[in-house]
Amino acid sequence: MPSLWRARRRLLLIALGVLGVLQALLAIMVSLSVAAILEGNRALVGLLLATTLGLGVAQWIQKVVAEDLGQHYVHEVRRELVGAALVPGNTASLGVTVTRASNDLTAVRNWVALGIVPMVTGLPLIAIVLVALFIQDLRTGVAVTVPLLMCVAVLPVVARWTLKRARELRKKRGRMAARIADSVMAGELLHATGAIDRELNAVTRDSDRVVIAAVRRSWATGFSRALMAMAASLGTVSIVISGHLEVSEVAGIMMLLGVLATPVAELGRVVEYRQNYKAATRILIPLLQRGSEFKHSQQKLPGLQATEGIPGVYVKGISALPGERIYLHGSADATRKWVTSLSAMEEGTDVIVNGQRLSQLPLKQRRALIGIASAHHHLSRGSVSRLVGLRVPDATVEEIEQALEQVGLNNTGKQRLKNGGHPWSTSQINKLKIASATLRTPPLLVLEGITPENLLNYPGVIISTVQENPSETWRQVNI
Repeated sequence: MPSLWRARRRLLLIALGVLGVLQALLAIMVSLSVAAILEGNRALVGLLLATTLGLGVAQWIQKVVAEDLGQHYVHEVRRELVGAALVPGNTASLGVTVTRASNDLTAVRNWVALGIVPMVTGLPLIAIVLVALFIQDLRTGVAVTVPLLMCVAVLPVVARWTLKRARELRKKRGRMAARIADSVMAGELLHATGAIDRELNAVTRDSDRVVIAAVRRSWATGFSRALMAMAASLGTVSIVISGHLEVSEVAGIMMLLGVLATPVAELGRVVEYRQNYKAATRILIPLLQRGSEFKHSQQKLPGLQATEGIPGVYVKGISALPGERIYLHGSADATRKWVTSLSAMEEGTDVIVNGQRLSQLPLKQRRALIGIASAHHHLSRGSVSRLVGLRVPDATVEEIEQALEQVGLNNTGKQRLKNGGHPWSTSQINKLKIASATLRTPPLLVLEGITPENLLNYPGVIISTVQENPSETWRQVNI
């Protein structure tokens, strides 16, 4: 996981620590002011009101800074998580990926904003208040501290219990999310086979397991919260039972304990957020590491200079010169695997374009030499111009418009698509993919499941799994 102590987050953490100390000092001033006013010093009423208002403002600012810290951290993790999901070879279900990007990141955000923040601000506050209680009266300090330490000693046991229940719930929830995503995507098949009711029953069973797991987790999380709430109450009860303080002193101490009760009670929630975070990171950390390793490997690849006088391509045993057309003949599974290994540039995939070995090129240089359009590739959402320019991010508006015109999609650049290309037809979507793959005319063009339309005069090598242009000479290669 990314370091929390980084960049702007350092300032936010320091600000939270200062707010915690400030609240402790204001609480002590409130306590002393109440005791003095009850003894007859009415001149301190203004100070009491001001310090009380200061406490409220400090807590308000603390919530804002805590949310800023949590969102800033999750923003970084979310980017890395989505990047890891886009790494070639990722086989995670769509539902699982969405769950990780929502529930798991919510657990991360809660730990940062509602777990770490209460410790950064609460622990200094608790420590300062306890020291103040001991200074005022030794017996008062002992009466408050002993019940607090007794309850804190139980937290490690409760934490292990909470972690077990949190991992169980996360597993059930991920399975349910995967089931729902797969069911929605298979909606047409389920309707055609009359299996909608059976699928709904399966979703209901998974949902029931989530409900049961959530209730079981609540026994652990509820106990930790109740335990720390009881710790704060026991301190107050101990002082009342001891009966060694005057009425004015009791009022001041009660005000101090009222301020202390909030951070003490929040320690119970900290346990819950910490264990949910640990359960989430057991899944997130391997994914983030995989994405980081892939990104690192792409950045460290050495670039090769183009070798003059060696035009043409060599692709997994297929040699071709510019202008040649290769028909890739084979089963649907075989051609799909062939194109997938090429687009992912898997280890052992030997591709040389104009004298440059693609496996040794950085991604930016590689995508300038090869364009791939596949009927199986799912479009992301966005404007048509954005989708066409994904392979060449620095393409100009004129270049994108020209690529669209060549495939017959004139004046469509500003139109926005979603849900895999809605509202366009399959034919229009395939044309868009060809426009993207042919942008800046890469020397090698690979088409899978897409008819090579409007490519009669394409100057580069075309490898296609569809052969429907009789005016050209195609060389068949069996795989």
